[in-house]
Amino acid sequence: MKSISASFGRASLVAAPLALVLTGALQASDLDLAVESGGATTVQVFPGDVVNFAVRGELTDNDNQGLAMFAFDLAFDGGPLTQLTAGPNMGPFVAPAGINNPAGFGGTVDGLSLLQVGGAQNTINNTFAPQPIGMVQTGLCGLGSPETLATGSLVAPPLPGTYTISVSNLFANAIDPLTIGNPFWAVDPVGAGTLTGLTIEVLDCAPQIECGGQQNSVGCTPQMAMSGYASFTDQSTLTLDATLLVNEEFGLWLWSTDPGPVIRFGSTLCIGGVASSQLMPTTSGGGGIPRTTCDGSFQFTFDGALLASGGYTPGTTVYTQLIYRDPIQVGPSVIGVTPSVSFVVCP
Repeated sequence: MKSISASFGRASLVAAPLALVLTGALQASDLDLAVESGGATTVQVFPGDVVNFAVRGELTDNDNQGLAMFAFDLAFDGGPLTQLTAGPNMGPFVAPAGINNPAGFGGTVDGLSLLQVGGAQNTINNTFAPQPIGMVQTGLCGLGSPETLATGSLVAPPLPGTYTISVSNLFANAIDPLTIGNPFWAVDPVGAGTLTGLTIEVLDCAPQIECGGQQNSVGCTPQMAMSGYASFTDQSTLTLDATLLVNEEFGLWLWSTDPGPVIRFGSTLCIGGVASSQLMPTTSGGGGIPRTTCDGSFQFTFDGALLASGGYTPGTTVYTQLIYRDPIQVGPSVIGVTPSVSFVVCP
């Protein structure tokens, strides 16, 4: 015996009925939900990046004629959410074709949460009330045919860390496998299946000075200026400027995924392991008689092509430092050493 339910609101929104549905006694299947960005449930981003995401749904069996009604809550521990937009095939669930809570299909904003995102189709074949007035679409969200239920976007938090969009409080109905829609479409309750949230890793891409430079034979301690971020996809590049170097000398830029210290060329370097290197194409420049002033400088840029060629994927920590010829250096060392820098490769 089928029974008529007048709403599917929860106690938190008792004044916001979402639909009129006809409900069967037996649970037909479960509905799995996953919050994805670019098809993945874990993404890495810069602070302040816009993260687009979608909530995808799929019934766990085909003992039904597709989704009739659904609603779920979202929460983001990194900040407030804004209302979502219905997926491309969700028109029958959106008022006036379907029926939603009073705030709309995209959910009710409540602090850091969205409540009751979703809606219901016109399974009662309503023709007298203003809504729902749409035609029922069968076959939605069947096993093997997941659908995008809703889409949204947010701005990644400014502080590095791991954040999550979680999904909860799912309730849903599916169209009964035997009903033919005359005089109405009978529906059966659907259970909450696997609910998978979206993990957003906000990377700390800002370069950091790891250790200072060594005073050179001219009496200057080299400095390192930094601008930008090292991005694997070239959204940004990291440019490093080594200054206060001995003028008109040769330089070698080094980088590695291992930190130091190690002893090389008679000096202590702050990068270790097997280092990649690039001989600077010109001397350090600067005015005056060679090897007599601190006017020398070198610049080096880490761009997407360089990172990709070395296999430095997003999330990799890189350590880098410049060494340069300083033949008048007192002691066993014949090189000058700049401050070392570490950075995390961003997407």
